[in-house]
Amino acid sequence: MIKLMRTSTAAALLGAVALFTASAKGMTTAKAKPFGAGEKLTFSIRYGMIKAGTATMEVKSGGPDGTLHISSTARSNSFFDVFFKVRDEIHAWLDSESLETIRFEKHLREGNYRKDERVDYLRDEGIAVYKDGARVPLAPGARDVLSSFYYLRTLRLPIGGTVPLTYHSSHKNYPVDVEIHRVETVKTPAGKFRCFVVEPHLQSVGVFNQKGRMRVWITADRRRMPVKLESKVTFGAFEAVLVDYRVGSGAP
Repeated sequence: MIKLMRTSTAAALLGAVALFTASAKGMTTAKAKPFGAGEKLTFSIRYGMIKAGTATMEVKSGGPDGTLHISSTARSNSFFDVFFKVRDEIHAWLDSESLETIRFEKHLREGNYRKDERVDYLRDEGIAVYKDGARVPLAPGARDVLSSFYYLRTLRLPIGGTVPLTYHSSHKNYPVDVEIHRVETVKTPAGKFRCFVVEPHLQSVGVFNQKGRMRVWITADRRRMPVKLESKVTFGAFEAVLVDYRVGSGAP
């Protein structure tokens, strides 16, 4: 149960997003951003036919110092709370123009497991500084879990192509290839959407090993919203689907 819940909630939904860190190549301008402050995406997470919990991704505000504060949560529902309670939060502060990470925090509460982490991204020095004092080389263009996803939403996704990316987590930089399979229409509780179907492939061991498979559906319009995620691993499969969304200010 512990392995299931840790994968099907925070590690899977929030971690999946982390696999889409992009380099500076191909970034759109600030005016073309498909999201804005006030946007909120809400997902329902299921393991087979069982609803396990909910997750959110939200652009909370644009700070006066030119930053955006983005947060994401994962919560098990009351049924799963009896077996394995999950209350996870991830926060990122990023430059509103380049969408590069300035600071990253995560606060995980999964059963008896507790983890709090803070990372400051010092771009001028090319290092990531952790709360424990560790100073780690930062690969060019590497971003955290949330900044990565929101930056991905500004990029062109070539159908039939592969996008090489870089992901920074747990004191390391990881190369990732994102395969853009096709465009198809999917129906969710939040509506019907025409989407890109994308699949990340880690080139080395990181957040996910490659014993399983993961696919994400991202709308093929100017909003570039994630509306569905499927993951098949050795112990089963889970699905996260968009159930509600709120468009942010200035978004198309």
